[in-house]
This record gives sequence, C-alpha cells and structure tokens, in this order.
Amino acid sequence: MNMTPVMAQAPFGNGDTKCPGGYVPPTNVDGDKLAGAIRSNSDDDAQVRSVPGENVLHITDGRTGLNYDIPITNNYVRALDFLEIKVPIQDKGTLQSVDTKEGLRLLDPGFQNTAVKKSKITFVGALTYHRDGSKGDIQYRGHPIETLVGQKQFEDIMYLLIWGHLPSEVERINFGLSLATFPLPPQMVFDTIKAFPTDSPPIPIIIAAFSSLAASQPDMIPALRAKNLYMGEAVAVQHQMIRTLANVAYITAAVYCHQNGREIAKPDPYLSYVENILRMMGHVDKETGRPNPIHVDMIQRLWTLTADHEMTNSTAAFLHTASTLSDPIMSLISGLASSWGILHGGAIEVAYRELERLGDVSAVHEKIEAAKSGKERLFGYGHRIYKVTDPRYIFIRKMLDDLVTEDTEDKILKVAMELDKAASSDEYFTSRKLKANADFFSSFVYKAL
Repeated sequence: MNMTPVMAQAPFGNGDTKCPGGYVPPTNVDGDKLAGAIRSNSDDDAQVRSVPGENVLHITDGRTGLNYDIPITNNYVRALDFLEIKVPIQDKGTLQSVDTKEGLRLLDPGFQNTAVKKSKITFVGALTYHRDGSKGDIQYRGHPIETLVGQKQFEDIMYLLIWGHLPSEVERINFGLSLATFPLPPQMVFDTIKAFPTDSPPIPIIIAAFSSLAASQPDMIPALRAKNLYMGEAVAVQHQMIRTLANVAYITAAVYCHQNGREIAKPDPYLSYVENILRMMGHVDKETGRPNPIHVDMIQRLWTLTADHEMTNSTAAFLHTASTLSDPIMSLISGLASSWGILHGGAIEVAYRELERLGDVSAVHEKIEAAKSGKERLFGYGHRIYKVTDPRYIFIRKMLDDLVTEDTEDKILKVAMELDKAASSDEYFTSRKLKANADFFSSFVYKAL
C-alpha cells in the first residue's frame, strides 16, 4: 500500500495561487512540516509516486496540493487509509488543529454508502438488471434465489447461509434433528409470555421472552463468566446457533398460542423446522396430525425469500451488539428491537393500518393522488435499495395469486391489490422507480394462509 503523500506537479497551474474553482490555498500551513510530509524515500521531493495498475484511487488534496494513492479492492477503499491525508496547522491547541492533524474523516449519516463488513453470504444486485431488464438479483452464497425458492427446504437455506454450502441429505437430517430435539426453554420463559395481556403486540413479548431466556442461563453470558465465550470458539458458536434457532421457533409459537388462547404443542423430531412451528401453533390436520403441506410449502418459500438481505438495519444492530462480545441472545434482541421501527419492518404494520383506514377500493384513487402531491406517504411502496422490481416480489405476488381468488371477501387485500394496480401503471411512480415492497405483500400471504 502506498499512502505516502506526494507533491502534485504544478498543483495550482503554472505557479498560480489559485486552483481550479477559485480555491485559495491556506496561509496557516506550517511550511517545514509540509516539506517533511511530502518528502519521499528517494529524497526527490517533487517526485510524483503512484501505485501501478488501475485499481487505485488518486487523490489530490486541494488544501495542500499533495497527492495520495489509495488502493481499490473489490470496488471499495478502506476508510482508515484516509487518515493519512492531513493538514499541519499552525494554530496549535484549537479544535481545528486536532481535527486536521488526526487525518481526514468520512461522514456518511445512515451508512448510505459505507460497507462495514466483508461478506460472502448474500449478494443483492439491486441496481443491475436481469436478462428481462425488469428486476434485480439476490444470491445466497452464489446461488440465485430462483434456484432455491420452492426447490429447497428451509433447513437447506439455513445450512447454506451458515456453513456456506448446501447440505447433503444426511447433513440436512442431522441439522433438522438438532433443532427439533433441542430442549424447550425453562418455564420462566413461558411464564413471562403469559404475563402479557393477550392483545399485546407480539414483538415486545418476544423480546421479553428472549430476555427471560438469557436470564435463565447466566452461564452463557460472557460478562457474568468474566471471559470471552464465543469469539474464536467454534464449538460454542455452533451450539449457540442451534440454541438460538430452536428458541426462535419455540418462543414465536408460544407467543402465537398465548395470543390465540391455545396451548403450545411439543415439537416432533420427525418434522421439519417449518412443520414443527405450525404443529406447535396448533395448525395441523385433525386426521393426519401434520400441518397442511401447501401451507408448509408457502411458508418455506416466504422464509427462503427473506432469510437474509445483506446489511439491513436489524442485521447491523445485531452485529453492533455482537461486536462487544455479548452473547447471541442479547444480540438477537437488538436486532428485534431495530426491526420494529417504521422505517424498517414496522413499515409493514403502518402500511396495513393505512389500508384498514382506507377501507374500500373506492378510496384508492384519492390516496394515490395524495401521495403524488406529497400530502401523504404511500407506505409499502419504494425501497431504499431497489430501483427495479424487487425479485422477491415476483415470487410473493405469484403466491398471492395462487392463494387468493378474484372474488375474495378480504377488503384489506382488495385495497392492496387495487393500490398495486394503480401505482404500477401511474407515470408518477414508474418514472421514479417506486416499486411494491416485497415484505409488505408477504404479510398478505400469511393472512391468506
């Protein structure tokens, strides 16, 4: 890496004291320090140094006239490399001198163009076009979702995301057994759930249940053991992954049963992950004792589509907590809390309540016009990442079409369909590349089921 600052050749043009754009160089630069900063190892002060090849970002600092070469790797540059870009200031002890001598900082509110993690897990090609020119691209570990949705079980998808390859039949069976036979949470977790009124929203109950789970097993909390338990500890990490995934199923089913006045059923080691969740919730055929295979297939498709989506807000929240060497359950709680915000997963709830407020398809035109005039926001449309059709939406819309007939009595779904039809054919939305949100329409698949 070559980060040595070098003097640009005639940085302001033929000795002129102004650079392009009318910039006047600072007068408070310490000349001796500047001369030292630009001295190269060859002692040729005016020599321009560069890194051979095309994968280099060449920067000229207009404040000093110094050049910097920053390597580009896989279309990114390291933020820490910019700390080498400094301006010596004579006014010592001031806030400005501290800021400039410590190097250039990068400001990116909201992480709009900042990569914080190298990952080979998921690729989202949101700004590129498929062969048909109409949608983006999602890949899990290099596998396009088109090759996974409806063709692999959810155990396959979890295994692929975690271990990097699709499991063999034996690996999938063993993985499924480890989830289905993992011990149920202690009674205090179920008591915590039952302490909430049945009409409470589910996310706070789930968060409380996981907090109870963490409290019930203090030996798995690094701070209480006064040592690192998971970083670099492969066996412990694998156990925690199984523990977390199993308890996601148990706690989600228990909260559902509590809200619907049911008793949770025990899991069956011979059923899949999705089948066991439905079984524990009481959604089984009276004759076979097994969940409806159509429902199982639909949920597996939905969960495959939403299993991972790069660095979402909730994923970042999870990783922020995990970076403190906390335990996985507390990290999961951070992600759950983040997911409920109205600019993240909570937007689905907002959109659904908005549809309830509209009440009838006759109100759709007025809503569309209000959104176009800026008076109201059309939740469920537009995506921070996708400027083409979200590839997940195509699958979800097909599932809806398979489950719902045109003469459905569901007024809310009718309003959603009419909104989709109106927005997808309106020039205001199409010209701004505002597409239907896949997560929003997935809620209707659950409702139809």
